[in-house]
Amino acid sequence: MTDQQPGNEVQLALAKLSEITAVGLAEIKGQVALLLQRADHADWRVDQLAQRQDADRAVTQGAIDKLEVRVDAIEREGVTRPQLAESRRQTIGIVSVIVAVISVIVAAVGIVIARI
Repeated sequence: MTDQQPGNEVQLALAKLSEITAVGLAEIKGQVALLLQRADHADWRVDQLAQRQDADRAVTQGAIDKLEVRVDAIEREGVTRPQLAESRRQTIGIVSVIVAVISVIVAAVGIVIARI
């Protein structure tokens, strides 16, 4: 009988070891499956973000292109500060000449009235 007990104990130990191993492998398989699912979800999110980024980049590039067209138009048609300063100098010169002419006319009219 003593021969059967050690054999039974070995068989029980092997059965328990087999059960523990099976449970451990099942847990590992479950964890690996969860990690794979998370990796797939992360890949999907990266793809979604890349698509959104591409769409945003296209919209931004369109806005930049429109602004470049506007800047080009302003550069072609816009007046620079030196041009504006020159225009003001010319305007002031013309107004000065007009005031001088009016002053001469007023002086001449004053002389004519004083002689009468």
